[in-house]
Amino acid sequence: MFNALKNFFHIKIVMNLYSLRNYFSEEPGAVWLNLNSSDLENMVSKVVKHKGLDLDGKNILDLGCGTGTMLKYAVDNYNSNAYGVDLIRLNIRQAKKHVPSGNFYRGDIIDYLDKVDSKFDLVILYGVIGCFNLKQQKAIIEKILKYLNPGGMLWIGANLYNIFDYKFQTYPVPVDFYEDYKSRNSIVFDEVIEEELFGKHKYEPKQTSVMITYQP
Repeated sequence: MFNALKNFFHIKIVMNLYSLRNYFSEEPGAVWLNLNSSDLENMVSKVVKHKGLDLDGKNILDLGCGTGTMLKYAVDNYNSNAYGVDLIRLNIRQAKKHVPSGNFYRGDIIDYLDKVDSKFDLVILYGVIGCFNLKQQKAIIEKILKYLNPGGMLWIGANLYNIFDYKFQTYPVPVDFYEDYKSRNSIVFDEVIEEELFGKHKYEPKQTSVMITYQP
């Protein structure tokens, strides 16, 4: 019950307040306290370099895209095809302004994944999946894997484990949460500490990025 109330407050109130701030300030940044547009652009760049991704003309889906900063960077720098999903109307409105060529959907991530008919080369889940309970997280990952092109990757950012004490994470995962994915023959599993990959001082010390690549 406490987690449900915490999640409701975070999504329905806090996230909307950040979205209002971004809308009136024209700031195409994040809806997190410590991250701005430059941080998000840097993160996409570092992930692409770390995994050696070729995103030229490829499909990128950002689930929880906010105002479209990561997608805009991918379109501007890699000529990617942008797809974005977000619950908040103002975020989608801003994202459409920042990425006019993008395909955007306002609604729930799970609903979108139940009806999408495209395949993707990179799916971004940054700071989003922890809003869903563990059963839903598993279901979301499984759905995404079905929509990855060969060599396509799912990037789960701001991954947190329940052995640590984090103030803003509603549903952190147990330490064995990804064991099944590590053992699958069709998957290449990679996990890095975000502070080491993206740079210091803006991330929780134990926060990680999980990267799951589909290699059939």
